[in-house]
Amino acid sequence: KNMPGKQVVGKKKALIATKAVKQGVHTSQKKKVRTNVHFYRPKTLKLNRKPKFPRKSVNRENKMDQYRVIKHPLTTESAMKK
Repeated sequence: KNMPGKQVVGKKKALIATKAVKQGVHTSQKKKVRTNVHFYRPKTLKLNRKPKFPRKSVNRENKMDQYRVIKHPLTTESAMKK
């Protein structure tokens, strides 16, 4: 049985590695075929707003309370049907 020793296998691997280093990994890169004549800008990440403080200090209260009188009531036919 003629088995190659560890040194021979290691040497072979080293030669392959040196060749790869000299040649580079990305030797044959295929050019992308453009199928569209228009260029669309790629969609990027859009983050939601995270405000540091509220833009309005106090929320507006509803003016229509139980004591308020409607000054100009809507009296159209369709409104009267409702």
